[in-house]
Amino acid sequence: MNLLKQRFRDQQPVIAVNVGGRNTDVMAALASAGAHAAFIDCERTGIGLDVATDLIRAAKVVGLTSLVRSWSKDPAVLVQFLDRQVDGLVVPHINCAQDAVDAVELVRYACGDKAPEKIVIVQIETREAIENLDDIMAVPGVDAYLIGPNDLAYSLMGQRSARTPEVLAAVDGIAKRLKAAGKPFGLPSKLDDLPDFVASGASLLYYPIEWLLTSALKDLTARLDALKPPINRA
Repeated sequence: MNLLKQRFRDQQPVIAVNVGGRNTDVMAALASAGAHAAFIDCERTGIGLDVATDLIRAAKVVGLTSLVRSWSKDPAVLVQFLDRQVDGLVVPHINCAQDAVDAVELVRYACGDKAPEKIVIVQIETREAIENLDDIMAVPGVDAYLIGPNDLAYSLMGQRSARTPEVLAAVDGIAKRLKAAGKPFGLPSKLDDLPDFVASGASLLYYPIEWLLTSALKDLTARLDALKPPINRA
């Protein structure tokens, strides 16, 4: 069994780092630093099929699981990533059970005997998905669920990234329902939010590489400042 699938089944932490762009050279560093998956984002970045293929192959070389988030849930689009041997799909805008069924069935169609090794993650990011969540959770073959707070905010409030009480309550409600059903799930979570992330029962940590760089550079700057010799004003 794919080791990442096993981590999901055991609800062990999974760190998926969004590599951000055509950053093939970063794969080895992510693997050695302890990331579990390279999140190849074809929805919110300029990555296309050719670049995604290079990133999938680079991840494979260093033993890092590759996950592609497609720009579309259209099976004709998703199958292209499976044909290029991606380890798993993150399928956006899953609004109903049939959307999830279509994603799972596509993997079976495209991968044959290797289908059980592939990972299927569905995104929950619309009002419609919340209304149909019980039916979506009942679809077999889904490995994990990724809550999308930004798109959910747009669906609920008409503004991406809004953090209104309604949006926060919706995210919390989704998390509670997934946890109660024993489903592995996750969402973006910055370092300061990790206690809430763990308390919610989430195990899939989605972390953009720019957040890693920001944290590392802030730490580096603080360390350098602490080592500066005092200014002699005499």
